[in-house]
Amino acid sequence: MSVVAAAPASLGFHAPGLITGTIIFAVLGVVFTFVAPILFAKETPKITKGESTRLSILLVWLTTICMWMFWAFVYMHQMVPLMSPIRKNPLLD
Repeated sequence: MSVVAAAPASLGFHAPGLITGTIIFAVLGVVFTFVAPILFAKETPKITKGESTRLSILLVWLTTICMWMFWAFVYMHQMVPLMSPIRKNPLLD
């Protein structure tokens, strides 16, 4: 007789929390696409305003994708843990 309960079926990429988090990261990426050039794009003697704007947009999306991937890996790892709790038998205590 097994005391380990059967795990519920995994939803994988269609898990509601994963979809919600992905949408939030996408919205933040779009918002900062418009905010970053206004706040951080500056013209210098060696860099034009256009180049600085393109660089800020590139950095926004690179950061958004990297942070989303790190968050998604951690989230998905918690969906299927490698270890489960070890319970003591209360009858033996």
